[in-house]
Amino acid sequence: MIGMMVEPTSAPGNADAFERAFAVQAAGVRANEPGNSLYELFKSRTLADSYTRIEIDEDEAALAAHRTSSHMAANRPLTARFLAAPTVMHVFTAVRYGAR
Repeated sequence: MIGMMVEPTSAPGNADAFERAFAVQAAGVRANEPGNSLYELFKSRTLADSYTRIEIDEDEAALAAHRTSSHMAANRPLTARFLAAPTVMHVFTAVRYGAR
């Protein structure tokens, strides 16, 4: 399992537009990516215009499918235009312990 934490910051005055554009992007992920189990955007309560996106993908194949999908190619430019700077991205591998 692969987890991602992405930290976008919207440009001042663009938070609502960014959130609307992201909602379209998230709908595409949920409708077209069976290997994705979580794709959520969280708005900071303490830092203006700051967000964290949490994503969980089943494996490398699911992550590759996400990155190369047509819906992401169409939606990335729609969200990117509302950002103040390049996003900070952290990628994690799940630590497995015990039986599930």
